[in-house]
Amino acid sequence: MQHRRSRLFIAGLFTAIGLLLYCRVIILGPFLFDDADYVLDNPVVSDISAALKLHDARQLGYLSFAVNYALGGEDPAGYHLFNVAVHIINSLMTVLLVLGILKRLNKEEELPEWSVQAALLAGLFFLVHPLQTQSVSYITQRFTSLGTLFYLSAVFHYLKARQHIESGRPLWSCTVFLLLAFFSTVAGMRTKEIAFTIPIMLFTLEMLLFADSRLGRKRIFLLFPFVLTLIIIPLSVFGPELDIISPDVGVADVIRTDKIHDLTERSSLHYLYTQARVIVVYLRLLIFPIGQRVIYDFPVSTSFFEPRVMAAFIFLASLAVAAFYAWKKYAASGNASETKLVYGLASIGIIWFFLALSVESSLVPIKDVIFEHRTYLPSVGFFAVIAAVIMFSVCNRLKSQAVFRGLILLFILLPLGAGTYLRNEIWVDELKLWDDVVRKAPGKAMGYNNRATAYAKIEDYGKALADFNKVIASFPKTTEALFKWENADYSPWNMSKTYTGRGNVYVALGDLARAEEDYSRAKEVFSMPVDAENLLVEADAYAKKGNYRQAIWVYDRILEWDPRHVRALNDRANAFSYMRRFPEAVSDLTRVIALDPTYVIAYHNRGIAYGWSGKPDRAVADFRQACKMGFEPSCRGIEAAGSERE
Repeated sequence: MQHRRSRLFIAGLFTAIGLLLYCRVIILGPFLFDDADYVLDNPVVSDISAALKLHDARQLGYLSFAVNYALGGEDPAGYHLFNVAVHIINSLMTVLLVLGILKRLNKEEELPEWSVQAALLAGLFFLVHPLQTQSVSYITQRFTSLGTLFYLSAVFHYLKARQHIESGRPLWSCTVFLLLAFFSTVAGMRTKEIAFTIPIMLFTLEMLLFADSRLGRKRIFLLFPFVLTLIIIPLSVFGPELDIISPDVGVADVIRTDKIHDLTERSSLHYLYTQARVIVVYLRLLIFPIGQRVIYDFPVSTSFFEPRVMAAFIFLASLAVAAFYAWKKYAASGNASETKLVYGLASIGIIWFFLALSVESSLVPIKDVIFEHRTYLPSVGFFAVIAAVIMFSVCNRLKSQAVFRGLILLFILLPLGAGTYLRNEIWVDELKLWDDVVRKAPGKAMGYNNRATAYAKIEDYGKALADFNKVIASFPKTTEALFKWENADYSPWNMSKTYTGRGNVYVALGDLARAEEDYSRAKEVFSMPVDAENLLVEADAYAKKGNYRQAIWVYDRILEWDPRHVRALNDRANAFSYMRRFPEAVSDLTRVIALDPTYVIAYHNRGIAYGWSGKPDRAVADFRQACKMGFEPSCRGIEAAGSERE
């Protein structure tokens, strides 16, 4: 009973701390960054059945967004709460996993007090560290946190199964844990590509922790089902190219094709050289989380003989040697030596860090060379090592001074928690987010482009125009420059969106000539003609069925090719209005009126959007204009909007 109460207390404590640190994000956090592409404007999210049919390696992530949408629509609070809940569970799973590894290192004997406290400290580090904010507060990075949950679950349940096998427990209990580990592995492989190393991690732990297994060499057969799962992710990525599975729609397939482009067009060696330096940055941020950035301006290294590359490889090689040395010390330590647990956990923690990071920081090239959320899963190993070293040292020096031990831990954890709370300020305000990016990575056009979009949303058109101008002035001037790695953000898609964004600002400022120029440039840059009429029919069919999100996705395809298509703008605005996204509806209709002042229905529809959004004065003005132009429904709308104003 006492043991159960302790577990409930720890779970309650972790939950309270997690909610406290992320409460502002849950309450105030909007959709930011890529959330529009992955969540808001993703037709798969509005239809759970469509998410179930996905072949993408991140299917369960999309499915979780679809569940959020089904429960709460486009209220971001539910999405943020889900992310925070997953993070809290991952923190508790870290405690259980570290305990499980320590028990096996101690040959299932009773653990010393410091080691149990080390497991708790590792979980607390994971919970409160500021570097985790990008994986938790950024809705789209649920792929990372949810993938980590399945990864931890797979390893934990595999270790439980092996413990039961070694202790001679009933076959059914061993089978249950093995099945939980297997299904967690499959789920991880269907959530994010980082799960690819689960079978390799299980093999490594099997070799290290169960070398004296009573199963002998037969234990390898336990890993066979997990090895089979290694086909899942490659099949998800290359299956459509080989006509094995059908391609998905929307952002899922766009991201899939981007991965193939990176694999075939970018240098694996250049990526490896760069990642050596990146990993050093990750380790520095885990130790001193100062100067965090959502976007990094990180130059690519093209030679092993760059001094900073060679220095990074030497440093990382020394860590690998340290892991080998620590395991040798563990194996040579006597059973009564508590230091052996520190050596054993240190070795496994270092291996965990590098292996969990290997999918995104090794030879597999990715256009974005560094992101803080990539440390989320690897940090479990890092925190396990740091927690073990701290608790072993503190407990041995202050054996009878529990108060001092507690004060030392608070001295470490409180600054980390405060850092997390403060870092979350950028995740509750779009302008703060992009101001932070521009200040810390002034050479990255993405920061200026997204800040310009944020300024345009609040109708600060002067600042929006200045930022858009800066981005467009930085566009690559030659084909050779366009294909450089550091210019990966300058895709035709992104450049077209920038021209369209600046054109929209010119429309709002009444400069239609410049808007026309920018819309023409957007069309030229994108250079992918579409059958607008057939797409309009398709979008209208979706809208009539009430599937407005899918309709908006189709209208977007038209407007990416032709930003001046007034019919698509008008109809997309109607879809936005039905989804109660009134600022976007008004923005589209304002563009229609600027492009074609005789398009009477746009005045009427904008009046409706103003009326629904609680702006009756503006609604009356639009209805009057449409009424003057002979549109009878607007004449009737004047009286209705006027009564709402009163």
